Amino acid sequence: MFKYEFCEPMTDMFSKSSLVILDFDQIPSTLQDEANIKRFFEECERAGLDPKSPAYRQEFNDRLLQTLGSRYLVGRYGEDRSAMLADSEIARQGRTIHLGIDVFSNALESVYSPCDGEIVRADREETSHGYGNYIIIKPSKSEGLYVFLGHLSADLPKPGPVKSGKKIARLGDYVNNENGGWSRHLHIQLLTGLPEDGRTPDGYATQENFAREDSPYIDPMPFFSGWQVDNSSEGHIGYNN
Repeated sequence: MFKYEFCEPMTDMFSKSSLVILDFDQIPSTLQDEANIKRFFEECERAGLDPKSPAYRQEFNDRLLQTLGSRYLVGRYGEDRSAMLADSEIARQGRTIHLGIDVFSNALESVYSPCDGEIVRADREETSHGYGNYIIIKPSKSEGLYVFLGHLSADLPKPGPVKSGKKIARLGDYVNNENGGWSRHLHIQLLTGLPEDGRTPDGYATQENFAREDSPYIDPMPFFSGWQVDNSSEGHIGYNN
C-alpha cells in the first residue's frame, strides 16, 4: 500500500545498531549475561531495586552498548513487552504488544527528519508511561502515511515544512520526566492516519488488536532498507536486511 524510503533519523543508526530482546519468553538460553535483560531484572529484584525504573534500564543499556561496541540498541515492532510494563495501566489494559521500533542510546542524540515533508504536530504527552515530547511528520506524497517520533527533548521545532536530514530535535532524558519517564531512546512509529487533536497514537496493542488486518500501525522496518541491525552476538533471529 505504501512505498517510501526513509533516511536515518540519528547519526550512524543504519550501521551501528544491535538487537536487544525485551520479550522474556523469546530470550534464548544461550544469550550472554550482558545482553540478558531478564537476568538483569532478577538481579535488581534480589537487591530490592526496581529494574523498570528509567535509571536502571539506562544502566543495562549502557553496559550492553559498551559490550557490543554499538551506538544503538534496537527493540522490535510486534514484541511482547509484558515484563517491561508490569504493574502499569497499559499492562492492566492488556496492551503489551509494541507498535513501533525503539532505538536506545547512551547519549542524548540529535534527531533528524527521515524524509521531506511537513511537521504537522510538535507537542507533549504528560501521562504516566507516555511519549513525553513528540513530533508527527507527514512525508511528501505520503498518501495518508505519518511518521511519529516520541521521547524527545523539550526544544521542539514549530510545525511547518521540513527537509530530509534536517535536525529537528534531540532525545529527551528521563531526568525531570522530559521524555515521559523512560531510558533514553527514540520511538519510531508509522501511522496510517493522523490522531485527533489532543490525542496520541497507542504505543502498545492487545494481542487481538495487533492481529487485525486493518491495524492502523504498521512495521516501520521495511521503510528503512538501509538499516542493518546486528544480531550475531545474541544468537537470535531478528532484523538483518
